[in-house]
Amino acid sequence: MAYVKQKLPFVLLATISINVVFLQFLTVYLFPVSWVPAALIASICGIIGFFKNNGLKTLFCICLYFLGLYQFFPLNQQLSFNWLNSFLQQFVFQFQQMRTGSAAVVSEMVALPLLLALLILLAVLMIQFERFLLSYVLMISYLLMLTVFNPINLSLQLAIVFGCALLSRLFAIKKLPKELLVLFTGLTVLTSMAAYYLPQTVVRTHLTAWTSPLRDYLNQKGVYRTIQEMTITSVSRTGFSENDQNLGGPLLDDETILFEATQQDRTYWRVESKDYYTGKGWDASDSGQSTLRSRRNFTVSADAPQLDYTLPEAARIHFFNHGNYVPLPYGASQLTITEGSAGFVQRPENGRINFADSGYGEKEIQNQWAQPNYQLEDLQSIPVSQPAMATVDYLQLPNGLPDRVAALAAEVSQGETTLLGQVTAVEDYLKNSGTFRYSKVDAVVPDEEEDYVDHFLFESQVGYCDNFSSSMVIMLRTLGIPARWTKGFAPGDARQTSGDTTVYTIRNSHAHSWVEVYFDGYGWLPFEPTPSFANPDQPASAEETPEPSSESTVASSESSSSSSSSSTDDPTSSEESDEEISTLANNTWRQNLRLVLQLIAAIVFVIAGFWINKYWLRLQIRFWQAATKQPLLRSYSAFLKQAEKRLPRKQSEPLSEYAQRFEAQHLQFDGKYLALTMCYEELIYGKATNEMNNQLIEDNLALFENIKATRQR
Repeated sequence: MAYVKQKLPFVLLATISINVVFLQFLTVYLFPVSWVPAALIASICGIIGFFKNNGLKTLFCICLYFLGLYQFFPLNQQLSFNWLNSFLQQFVFQFQQMRTGSAAVVSEMVALPLLLALLILLAVLMIQFERFLLSYVLMISYLLMLTVFNPINLSLQLAIVFGCALLSRLFAIKKLPKELLVLFTGLTVLTSMAAYYLPQTVVRTHLTAWTSPLRDYLNQKGVYRTIQEMTITSVSRTGFSENDQNLGGPLLDDETILFEATQQDRTYWRVESKDYYTGKGWDASDSGQSTLRSRRNFTVSADAPQLDYTLPEAARIHFFNHGNYVPLPYGASQLTITEGSAGFVQRPENGRINFADSGYGEKEIQNQWAQPNYQLEDLQSIPVSQPAMATVDYLQLPNGLPDRVAALAAEVSQGETTLLGQVTAVEDYLKNSGTFRYSKVDAVVPDEEEDYVDHFLFESQVGYCDNFSSSMVIMLRTLGIPARWTKGFAPGDARQTSGDTTVYTIRNSHAHSWVEVYFDGYGWLPFEPTPSFANPDQPASAEETPEPSSESTVASSESSSSSSSSSTDDPTSSEESDEEISTLANNTWRQNLRLVLQLIAAIVFVIAGFWINKYWLRLQIRFWQAATKQPLLRSYSAFLKQAEKRLPRKQSEPLSEYAQRFEAQHLQFDGKYLALTMCYEELIYGKATNEMNNQLIEDNLALFENIKATRQR
């Protein structure tokens, strides 16, 4: 009874924490959640805690393990050896598929048996050996990983597991008086409640903001995407999406190459615009708009009689299985298909051009491209007007749009009397006011009853290009200014330069959205409200100094998507960096942040190596103390190796004689190493006690570490 009473707290706490983790796993993998899994975990923990015989423990746990697997994978068979054979065959097959890369995700047939086996091992570690650190670190890490790749809030679950970890440690410290144990238990409960309510406090906002650069960097490097590919979750990835009706939520960077452009100048790659805002996203209001068909040659020009153009340059665009849309630079283009398609299809209202062929093979076009040539000062005197030939309403707003959006737009543009002044005031507020934060990993989906733009402007104030561009369009429309939501791609990565020509590589991660505003005589002109982006097609003021053309390579690498959740799964190509020399003086803040993070990582790596080298003996001893009932059997060899580094042992020299010779040179051991050696020899014959062994292990560990520290000094 005393043994059961001693283990009862650990059984209860392990049952609670393991059930929290296991039930969340079942939820993510869409298994039915009922009392059966909870009872299974409770039974396993009870057997581990209350049975003293290890043979019985092992037998019963194996039986419960396979009963649990049968509960989830009956395979339309009775529980029998035939079922077990069928299950093992399927498990081995799917595991091999995953290992060789033939399977895109880790299937539930592989994931559940492995996780359940791991949880049983953690239960043994927590209950039988009363070792908690590794078990709870693994469980908390798993829950944190689930929150990255699933739209779920696990604050309460994390608080419960963390509370169980603290209580387990407190119960293991038996010398605490009951009053102090009650006090610590109360503090644990308060800590758990604080952790649960943390997402609703300003503390979480600051913590999220501080860690955002690191998480953005991991996202750009594909860490999140790699892990997400091994799950069955539906987190969106960057890329061009045809459906923009429901925007929001985090995005994972996808580095799949879509096309490459060989030309002299950088540009945004425009695909299409959308005019109808639903309160949740964007749609094209005129579903029956006309199309113009063309053969292999096609001319694209804007209806802008006052707009001048530069001298044309020859450009070449090569597409890699990207779809049928044709991204084009702003300006006048004369297109000629040289590979992969028979012609073009144009939708005049939204400016979209598609290849006439629906195939996804490689295509290539030649483009004689002339850039628009104007200054912002040219737009100062242009009044607000509607496009003369428009078939849609570019002032449309949803009926349920909150009044505070219009009030904010009026406040931001207060004092501006010109069209350009109002437009740039709204653009500058979103981009440079410091009220909003750019992040793809922290963006959230508004609740069902919330407006997408209103939620971003007044609630979350965190998002990526879709949030900023949508907000600017709607704010301008509340001022009576015709505007539309436009999407395509940022300029891309400059990967190769030959003379005046640069090869720009455009990936899914460069998908982007921005704003177009109508100026009479100049047509639809682009504006960029998203922080860290610089639209090369929007001219600076004549008084301003133009930015270097190489600057936006970094900005474009930060670009996000039009909420694509179904982008291609083609293998990605490794990103090559520009050949330009990078210095702290000419880098952007993101480049400098990257260098700082790399420096920190190098320092952490060096410190970790130093720490492991310093405490390697302690790590070995602690591992064997946690993993075996007789740690001296394994630990002695580690001590012997440490001793032999200081005094070589003669061939075939008995351990006891070597210990005496060793202590003759290291008097500080005062017989402790010899005693440890004798206990080790006696333990082989079953004569030593664990209590003496454990104390000698601790004494010798401290002495060997002291020798090592003295020698290093």
